[in-house]
Amino acid sequence: MKKVLSLVLCAVIICCATAPAFAENGGCTCGFSPIIYVGPLGCSSIVRDAGTENAQQLWKIDTEFLLSNLGKVLPDISKALLTRNSDLLGDALVEFVNACFGDLALDREGKSKENVTTPELNVPQGDRHGPDSDYYFDYDFRLDPYEHADRLYEFINQVKALTKHNSVKLKCSSMGGVVLSAYLDKYGYDGIDVIICRCCPLKGTAVAGEAFCGKIEINSTSLTRYGEDAIPFLETGFADDFIEGSLYALLDVLKGAGVIDAICSLGDRLVKDVGDKVFEEALIPVFGTLPGIWSFVPEEYFDDAVEFMRLPSEGGLHDKVFAYRNAMANIESNLNAARESGVKICIICGYNVQRTPLVTLWKSTSDGTVDTKYASLGAVCGNVKEPLADDYLNSLKNKDYLSPDNMIDASTCALPECTWFVRDWLHCNGNAGIDELFDLVMTSDEVSVRSFEKFPQFLEADDDADTVYPVTGAPDEFARLKAAPSYLNLIRFLFSLMKKIMLSFK
Repeated sequence: MKKVLSLVLCAVIICCATAPAFAENGGCTCGFSPIIYVGPLGCSSIVRDAGTENAQQLWKIDTEFLLSNLGKVLPDISKALLTRNSDLLGDALVEFVNACFGDLALDREGKSKENVTTPELNVPQGDRHGPDSDYYFDYDFRLDPYEHADRLYEFINQVKALTKHNSVKLKCSSMGGVVLSAYLDKYGYDGIDVIICRCCPLKGTAVAGEAFCGKIEINSTSLTRYGEDAIPFLETGFADDFIEGSLYALLDVLKGAGVIDAICSLGDRLVKDVGDKVFEEALIPVFGTLPGIWSFVPEEYFDDAVEFMRLPSEGGLHDKVFAYRNAMANIESNLNAARESGVKICIICGYNVQRTPLVTLWKSTSDGTVDTKYASLGAVCGNVKEPLADDYLNSLKNKDYLSPDNMIDASTCALPECTWFVRDWLHCNGNAGIDELFDLVMTSDEVSVRSFEKFPQFLEADDDADTVYPVTGAPDEFARLKAAPSYLNLIRFLFSLMKKIMLSFK
């Protein structure tokens, strides 16, 4: 009996002695796992000769550096334009591009020059976490996405150790979705409880696909629309509403007077005259060597891009570029598997914003940068500013995922229950309403487009009010003016009215 009592007493003493240690290592009890924000392209500085007196940022380039290099070639550019000397113009443009961006190029193994680095990549520090705090993950956008995936794996484990949580939330913006795709393909989704993809080129973007195939076009309609869509987001300072309204009117007047058409015609001639030279001697030798940029090329462009961009047929660079195609091909199945295992997923993308006006596919609806169909993993979309074709709309038997403005059919998405669309939302632009949706995604037990009454599947961004509200019908300039009376919205309404009147007489 004494032996039994002795053993019990020893066990009690051991438990008491080790209880503090178990309490210390037993995990955080806050109930909210830490957020890791996977940043967009350009989230870190790329520097040549970092730490020396000759240090120079090659990405996030300072204005002085750009102007200095532009000043060196400006006399030749001016002379070339005056004399219509395309050879001289091409030489000047090649010199400028290579001077500013040449050192970004990677070698045939997909490795950076030793003196070109990202010297200040973040490492997780401290244990502070919660809905209003995140750990920032940055990376060198040029490199192989799987290299970022390896570092993200280490980063996640470090955050877990710091915060004493067994899982994390991943919030990915823009190119952060590329990093996510590579991570899920290599490491899976264990230890992740929330995934948010914000304007992410999960299947690429047409700008990269067309540019990497040499399909460049400068179109006056797309250029005018691009400027008009960007105006509300300008920081114009004093009397900004008047300035923005005046700029909007000026663009339409210049378009109507044929000035923008003339500028675009000149631009197209320049592309025709010097485009091949600039591609061959500057763009291909620099951007064609970056696996990170290759990750933006959609699958339907890839084979042609490999030929046009002269991708080496073997070696490290070749292997890294081709390897990411697996991550892109598997992203739908990887996200679906994650959701089925309990991971809460939110994919959110913009639409009805004029895309970058430099490629032949300028009619593709987008957030201004990433095509909606690629960011949403498969939505069927009308052209920018246009509804879906009547034939398509009439053929739909299930309209549960059709936007009220008839511009988007989300039924074809890989995860239609987890994919939101925001009309007139510029690429990754800040919006308090969207942030509120993210907070709900991170804190709710169930997450789908049916979960939140305030945030249905189709939303419209209101930049002036810094919020979003449900889409109820086709874009209406008069309704916008009534909801937010301003000089800019008055100009928008008047010009839309004039266009309708002019069309009625045709």
